[in-house]
Amino acid sequence: MSLVSFLYTVASVFLFICSSDASSHAHAHAHVDARAHSHAHSHSSVPSSYNPTSKSNVALYWGQGARQQGLAHFCSQTTVDIIPLAFINVFPAQGNGFPGDNFGNQCWGGSYVFKGPGGNPLLNQLQSECPQLVADVPVCQSTYGKKIILSLGGATNTYQLIGATQGVTFADWLWGAFGPQNAAWVAAGLPRPFDSPGLAVEVDGFDFDIEYAPTDSSAGYVAMIQRLRVLFQSAGKQYLITGAPQCVVPDANMGVMIQKAQFDIIWVQYYNTPQCSARNWANTNTNYATTGFEVPSGFSYNAWSNFLIGTASANAKLPNFGGIMIWEATLADAHLSGAYYSIVKNILNVYVSNQYVMCGTVPPTQTSTALSTLVASANTVSSSIVKSSSSSAKTSTITPVLSSAKQTSATSTTKPASVSSIKISSTIKSSTTTLFTTTKSVPASSVKLPSTTKTTLTVSASPTLTTPLGACGVPYGILCGAGQCCSSSGYCGNTSPYCGARCQKSFGICSVASSPSPTPIPSPSPSKTVVPVKSPSPTIVVPAGACGAPYGVSCGVGYCCSLYGYCGNTLAFCGTGCQIAFGTCS
Repeated sequence: MSLVSFLYTVASVFLFICSSDASSHAHAHAHVDARAHSHAHSHSSVPSSYNPTSKSNVALYWGQGARQQGLAHFCSQTTVDIIPLAFINVFPAQGNGFPGDNFGNQCWGGSYVFKGPGGNPLLNQLQSECPQLVADVPVCQSTYGKKIILSLGGATNTYQLIGATQGVTFADWLWGAFGPQNAAWVAAGLPRPFDSPGLAVEVDGFDFDIEYAPTDSSAGYVAMIQRLRVLFQSAGKQYLITGAPQCVVPDANMGVMIQKAQFDIIWVQYYNTPQCSARNWANTNTNYATTGFEVPSGFSYNAWSNFLIGTASANAKLPNFGGIMIWEATLADAHLSGAYYSIVKNILNVYVSNQYVMCGTVPPTQTSTALSTLVASANTVSSSIVKSSSSSAKTSTITPVLSSAKQTSATSTTKPASVSSIKISSTIKSSTTTLFTTTKSVPASSVKLPSTTKTTLTVSASPTLTTPLGACGVPYGILCGAGQCCSSSGYCGNTSPYCGARCQKSFGICSVASSPSPTPIPSPSPSKTVVPVKSPSPTIVVPAGACGAPYGVSCGVGYCCSLYGYCGNTLAFCGTGCQIAFGTCS
C-alpha cells in the first residue's frame, strides 16, 4: 500500500513532502483523523525534537479526548514532534475581558477561574487550576523536546474578533500570559496560566483553528498574527504560527488571513468537507497501490499549494511537505492495533529515507546497480514498521512498459529497444499483512537491465482521466462557462479568488468585469494521454460542493447552504447567513 493510499484512507492529514509532480502526488502535512487503521506502540523517554526541515514530523492535537491521559504521556512518545493544546475557545470580547479555555479533564473547572476585568463574572472561563497540565508543559519541552502550541478557536461558536484593534489587543494579552514572563505583567497581577512557583513557562507558538466566519473580513485575525510576529522578534527561541483551514479552496473562514498574514505551517482539515476530503480520495483511488495512477477526486492538497503561491504564507509547510498532523491524541492512542501516531511516523520515515521511491524519480545516471539498491533499500525498512522484522517478506518487481494502446504480454531475455519506461514495484510485508506497495515508472533510458534478466513486458491502455465536478484548466483541459474564471486551483467561479492572481486565462476569463473569449487549448503531444476537451457551457459551471445563488443548486437532505455557498451540517453552515431556499438552516 502506498503512503498516499495508506494515510488517506483514515481521513485528514498535516501536509508538508516531495514537491516534484504536484498533479499526481497528493502527499501532505495534512490533518489525519485517528479513528481508523493501525500501528505499533512506542513508549520511550528519548527526546525527539521538532525539526523544521524534516519531512516526517508528526503533530498531535491534545486536550479534547474523552478520559484523556496527561500531556506528558504523549510527549514521551518518540514518534510525536508537535502538540497543539486545544483550545482557547473563548475570546476576550465574548468572555469577561479575559479569554476562556477548555482542556477537558485536565482542569478543575467550576469556580476555579481567573477573574476578568469585565462586569459579568458568569463569563469568567480562563481556568486557574490545571495542576497536571502546568507540571507537564515544561517537561514536554525540556525533557522530550516537543513543540507545545496553544490552539485558538475550535468547533464552538464562542469566539470572534471585530476589527484590527481587538486583534492587536488579544495578541498582546496572549504574549503576556503565555509568552516570555514579563515583570510588569506579573506585578500587575495578570494571569500566567502555565507558570508554577519559581518556574516561568512559555508556549512555542499559536495555532488558529477558526471554524466560524469572521465578521470583519478577517481584519482582526490578520492584525493579531502580524502583531504576534512583531512580538516574536523579542523572544529567545523560535515561535510558530500554525493554521487548520477546511479543505475547500479558499476556506471561507481562514482564506483571507492565510493570504495576508504569515503562517509557518498549514495543516488542512481533510475530513469535514466530503468533496475534497482524504476519504473521498481513498474511495476514488482504490487501485492506486497497484496502478500508481491517481484518479482526480477533488482532494485539494495541490489546490492549497497553488493557492499559497504569492501570499504571505507562501513558504508555509504545506507546499513544502513536512509531515502529518492527527486529530486527536486519545483516539490515536486507543486504536485497536496500537498508537496510530507511531505507524504514521514510521511510514513517513520509510519514505523520507527512500527519497527516490517517495518522489518517483531516478537520477539520469541511474544504472541497474543503483536501481537494485533503490529497491533493496525500500525493502529493508520493514523493521521500522513492525515490532519484529524477522518474519517480514519482501518482494520487488521491475517491469518495462511499452508505448502502445493495446493490452499485450510477452517474455524477453533482454531489454527491447521499444521499451519506453520501467515500472518499479516494491512491496513490504509482515508475516500476515502487506504493509504497503510502491509502484513508480521511470525512463527506460535511465535504467540498464542485465542481459540475463528475465522481464515481463506489459502494455496497458491509457487510463481515463476523471474530471471532478466544477473543475477546469490543467490537467483536465476543461473551459469554464461564459463569464466564469478558472482559478489557479482549477475551479470555476466569478469572484476575485477565482479571477485574481494566477487565474488560468486559457480556460476562462480573468476579470470580474469583462468576458474575453477563452484562448484555444493547444493539442496535446501524441505521446501523452489525450484528455477530451469539453466545449464551454452556456450556463454557469458549479464548483464542487457549491450551492445557493448564483448556481441555483440545493444541498442534500439534512444539509445547510452557508452564506458562502457551500453545503454542510455544522453551525458554520447553518447559522448566520444560511440560505434557507437551498437547504435546511437548523
